[in-house]
Amino acid sequence: MEWFLDRVEQGIRPLLAFLLAFITIGIFIVVVARYVFATSFLFGEELSLFAFIWCVFLGAALCVRHRTHFAFDYFERLSGRAAGVQRLIVDLTVLAMALLIVVEGWNFAELSVRRLSPALGISLFLPTLVIPTSGVLMVLALIGHITRDIRRIVTGRDP
Repeated sequence: MEWFLDRVEQGIRPLLAFLLAFITIGIFIVVVARYVFATSFLFGEELSLFAFIWCVFLGAALCVRHRTHFAFDYFERLSGRAAGVQRLIVDLTVLAMALLIVVEGWNFAELSVRRLSPALGISLFLPTLVIPTSGVLMVLALIGHITRDIRRIVTGRDP
């Protein structure tokens, strides 16, 4: 599964870079148009918002994969089985939230199928589909983490 997540990450990283550049340039154009030319591009703001949503959720999935999410810094001094138990507790907590993101994100995306964005007139399904997608990526990463945590608890050393 690691090779799959590596491949997905290789696709997500350039996508995130593109989306961040798109947001920056898009908002710059919107601000210049508004204050210099006294006109506004609502579709530019809307596209930037959609890109921001994708950045947040895809970035969150990468953070879960690299364990840069919530943790107990005080317990970083633990080693062996105790560290495995601590990491397992954190990973199970994050897994519960990731499963919630998958289920409720899908429900939210389904509700968005018939709703249209105000400026672009497109279905809001595509912008919201990233929510359950990122949740699935989080779950896949957490399965690997939890497997390593259990191995660490059983053996008492890092896998």
